[in-house]
Amino acid sequence: MNERFDNIRSHLQLCDTVYRYKRKRLGFMKRASVSREMRELRDNFDRLWMRRKGMYRLKTTEFSAKSIDIICGLFGGFKEAGIILRGNKDILSIDRVAFNQFLIQHVASSRAVENLYSIFYGENKESIENIVCLQIPYLERYLPVFNSFESLSMEQLELSENEVTDVWSIIELFDTIQDNFEKDILLYKRFKKDFTKLYREKVSLRILGYGEISTVMQLAKGSHMDSEYQPKSIEDSGMVWKRMPPLSSFEEVKQLERVYSQYRTLLNEKIGISVPVQQFRYFKNNGTYTIYAGQVKLNPDFVGHILVRRLDVDNAIRLFGLVLDQLEKWYMFNHENNNIKAGLDGQISNWVLKSSDGALNYVSKNDSLMYIDTSTPLYRVDNEEQLNAELFLKNTPSFLRVFIRIFFLQNVLDRYYDVRSVIIDCIANLYKEQREDLIIFFVPVANMFLERISGQFEPLTEKEIRKYYQEDAFIWKLFQFSRKVDRFITEKIFRKRYTYRLPGKVTR
Repeated sequence: MNERFDNIRSHLQLCDTVYRYKRKRLGFMKRASVSREMRELRDNFDRLWMRRKGMYRLKTTEFSAKSIDIICGLFGGFKEAGIILRGNKDILSIDRVAFNQFLIQHVASSRAVENLYSIFYGENKESIENIVCLQIPYLERYLPVFNSFESLSMEQLELSENEVTDVWSIIELFDTIQDNFEKDILLYKRFKKDFTKLYREKVSLRILGYGEISTVMQLAKGSHMDSEYQPKSIEDSGMVWKRMPPLSSFEEVKQLERVYSQYRTLLNEKIGISVPVQQFRYFKNNGTYTIYAGQVKLNPDFVGHILVRRLDVDNAIRLFGLVLDQLEKWYMFNHENNNIKAGLDGQISNWVLKSSDGALNYVSKNDSLMYIDTSTPLYRVDNEEQLNAELFLKNTPSFLRVFIRIFFLQNVLDRYYDVRSVIIDCIANLYKEQREDLIIFFVPVANMFLERISGQFEPLTEKEIRKYYQEDAFIWKLFQFSRKVDRFITEKIFRKRYTYRLPGKVTR
């Protein structure tokens, strides 16, 4: 941790205490605004106060306990008011260059740094700096009054003429003071929410794998800032994240978040396919929203494509049988429901074995599967795709989008709703996983499955599987080559940052 910024961290911790007291005082002000007894005290000053030997005392102290609490909260709290004053002065005296450098070091987005800094020290009238400048004279003037209300009961309370004048001044300025505090607290709340969310210290990413479209990653180490401005270490976070294509509007983000959540619910609760706990995160950066779909990390040794590489034929067939069991639940749901249809990518890499005994080299009858590819939530309601299909195109090279949209997009989407196509894709990927020796065994198992669930399906053949994979491999090679061309055009010709990670050579 960089010690040269220790004073900035101390400053932020003091700010947190200061704004806790400000929120408390604002709470008393809001309660006073609706209290009948408080309005009476304000509007009938001469009738309620008496003067004796130059000091003022209340003629009657028959106020409710609630109102006495409000009075002491408004005009008391001497120690808390002193801390607020000290914190305000600290805001004005802090080294702004160091504060800005602190933000730059720990917040990745330059736009976010600019916004965070401007909340405190922006040129607009409603920056925290300008607001606390108005609070300091008020606090310095009225601290003696706050001290008078600190510990005395209402029966013992005596105020000098100057203190009475100050109390009356506070009452006259009541609305202005309240408005000032509300704006101040709102600005600070915005700063804290954004800063603690974006703060990172020496964070590194561990790339767990590359898909054809996106990268799967994990926060490996570093720290984030908690709600009390204390850095908390991150060591091998329990979540894995897949970066989604950027979105341009908040409405698109919320729609994707809704669909992402509902897709998991559909699979888990309606169909009975187990899905890991997941999260959804988004960050605004340079006018667009960066989206991350997260899931609880599972043991990578049991991810389907890793597992199938080491299994013998019998255990590989049992693993495939578990996949077909899940596909049967999915198929029956779609077959029996007219208005809701779920899509599924049944590739072996999208399933994780829940091993009952942790064995690495066999699949037992007590084992089950979890489905992990929920980052592309596919389901239709009344034949209308709930996921904006344009999301599929955002990762594609710009010069291919119109062509893909017209000739390929709908066909690709329809595959995920057809059980026969899903099984073909699953078996064909055995070529990619260097286990084509299993195809001769998987095809008859798949055909028996298709015959059992419906007699309407045409049997699969090894020739069909091979042809499908050759065509699919050609398309993906062309697609990845096009992305490299797109990156070259973006970086070398237009001199812009290419926002996607491209995988290395994919073995096929």
